[in-house]
Order: sequence, then structure tokens, then C-alpha cells
Amino acid sequence: MEDPIITRFLSQYPEFRYRYSQSDDWRQIIAFNAMVTTLRWPQDRRLREYQKFKDTWIEVAEKEFEGDSLTHYISLCEDLEIDPGETIRACKERLRTVNVNLVDLIQYRKKKRAGRAPPAVRQFLSAQELMEYSERENKTLSVETARAGMLQVLLKLGEE
Repeated sequence: MEDPIITRFLSQYPEFRYRYSQSDDWRQIIAFNAMVTTLRWPQDRRLREYQKFKDTWIEVAEKEFEGDSLTHYISLCEDLEIDPGETIRACKERLRTVNVNLVDLIQYRKKKRAGRAPPAVRQFLSAQELMEYSERENKTLSVETARAGMLQVLLKLGEE
């Protein structure tokens, strides 16, 4: 489940030997914090580097949700256990009604591709409930500039 984009970021500091942490999610925050400790960065440097690190998460999300074929949308609907319908438009309509945490969804998809049997992605009854969960669990992504079509639909940014 190691992500090459995250690995590339953490490997750019040769003084730190990055090892994928299975006890962390795909974002590898534990590894980042270990790197900060190892490299003894002052707080201002840590904050700058953490922002750069969070930018790599956007790259991961973009890659995860790239593609806009019917097959891509059906796969995403199936991951969320919702009926996809028979067209891209139908998939988008159904996806726009779903409130899921993107960090959790990406983790689910990565585990599934790795041959594991992850639990279903939690769906929230409202955007407010999702927002509260995301903040409380520190599972947020700064994806205001999202370009991937499926990602835009999940964020309710994409319009037909």
C-alpha cells in the first residue's frame, strides 16, 4: 500500500531513512513526524515542510480519482456500495448524494487493490456530520483545486 508519491516526498531527505508504516494510513503522518524528529527541524521549518507534504496528498487524491470513463465511475460506485446506474450521468447523480471522507475512501481503495478485505467506507448522513468527523479525526485534504472529475463529484464541485 506504499504510495510512490508519498515515498518520493519522504525520500528527498537522505538523512532520514523512510520506512512505510503499516500502522498509519496512506498519508504516512507518523513517518513525517519521525522525519521531523530525526532531522530536528525547528517549528517554522516543520510547518513549511508539512504544507508541502500535504500538497503531495492532493497529488495522491488526483491520481486515485483520475479517469472519467463509465468504468471508472461504476468502480467508484461499487466501492461505496451504491447502485451505479447505466450511464456516467446516473453515476454522478448517485455519487453527489454520498458523504464520505476522502482519506478513508482512498485508504479503502488502496487496501482493496492490495488484496485486503477492508471494511466498508463509512457514509455520513449529512455534509455537516462528515465535516465534524473529518476535523475530529484529522482526516482532511486541501482539495480546493481538484481537477479529477470523480473527485469533483465527490466534493460536490463538479456540475453536469
